[in-house]
Amino acid sequence: MKTVILTHSDSDGICAGAIALSKFPRSEVFFTKPVSFYDDLNSKDVNRIVITDIAIPRRDISDVLKLLEGKSEKSEILYFDHHPLPHKVKKKLEDMLRVYVNGNASASELIYRNFQKEIPKERVWIAIYGAIGDYSQHTEFVEERIKSWDARALYFEASAIVLGIKDSKFDDYDSKRLIVRTLANGNNPSDVPGLVKAAKRVVNEEFDLYDMVKKHAKKSGDVGFVKDVHFFGFRGPSALFSATVTDSRIGLAVYLRRNHLDITMRSRDYSIPLNHLAEEAGEKVGGSGGGHPQASGARIPLNKFNNFLRELNSLLKNYPKARS
Repeated sequence: MKTVILTHSDSDGICAGAIALSKFPRSEVFFTKPVSFYDDLNSKDVNRIVITDIAIPRRDISDVLKLLEGKSEKSEILYFDHHPLPHKVKKKLEDMLRVYVNGNASASELIYRNFQKEIPKERVWIAIYGAIGDYSQHTEFVEERIKSWDARALYFEASAIVLGIKDSKFDDYDSKRLIVRTLANGNNPSDVPGLVKAAKRVVNEEFDLYDMVKKHAKKSGDVGFVKDVHFFGFRGPSALFSATVTDSRIGLAVYLRRNHLDITMRSRDYSIPLNHLAEEAGEKVGGSGGGHPQASGARIPLNKFNNFLRELNSLLKNYPKARS
C-alpha cells in the first residue's frame, strides 16, 4: 500500500513523522505547513495518507474539509494533531477519518500512543523528543515515561534536533528527512552526522542574537518587537528575547516579505494563550494567525503592523498580570 506522511518540519513534526515512518517504513515523507497544506494534500494520490502536526488555518477549514472528504473515498487517512479546532470541525473530521486530536499533547505523543503496540517500545524516546521540542513534555503520559530513562540524555537528544535544524546545514527538507529516517530506524538524533556540531553553533549564535535584539528591540504597550534581524532561523528566540529585553509580556519577531509581514510570537507569561491572540488579532487586521499557546505566529498585510499591535494590547487586557 502506497503511503505518504504529511508532517511539519519543526522538531515535533520531524519526530511525529519518524514515528509514522517506523510504523509505515516504505512511506514517502513530505514536509508541509498550514499555508500550503491544501495544495500539498491535493497533489497526493496514494492509498494511505498520514497527516501529523499540521494546523488548518481557520479561513481554509471549509476547503480542506471538502478535500479530505473527497480523498477519504479512495484513501485511508489518519490525522494526528494538537492545534485547536472548532468542535464542529473536529466532529466532522472524526466522522470521515481516523482522527486523533488532543490540544494538551504533542503530535509526537499522539501518534506514538496510537502505534505503541506495533512499534519498538524505544520509539517512545522519539515521542519524548518531540514533546520537549514543542513545550509539551508536562503531560501525564510523557512525565511518567521519562522516569524510565535518563532524562538528561533525553533532553540532550531533543536539544540536538531543536537547535540543530536551525543551522543552515539542516534547514532544507532533505536534511530533515535524514533525521526522520535516522530516528525511524532506531537511532538517536546525535547519530545524524553533523547535527550535534550544528546545534553547538546555534547555541553560540543565540547568544549573539540576544545582544542584537537588546540593541534593536522596541516596545508598544506590553508588546516588545524586533524587525528583520538577520538570524531568520531564530525567529522563536528573537521573539522571546524581544519580550525579555523590553520587559514585555509578549515578544514579536517581524519579517518583511514581498506582500505581507511574517510574525513569530512568544511570551514569558504562560497564562496567555498566544494562539488565540494571534488568531484574533491577525484576522482583525485582514491576516491570519494561530499556533500553540506558548508558540504562535501571524501573517498580516504590510501596512497593518501598528493595528496588529493595538489589537494585541487590547486582547492582553483580558489576561491580567499575575502578582509577583
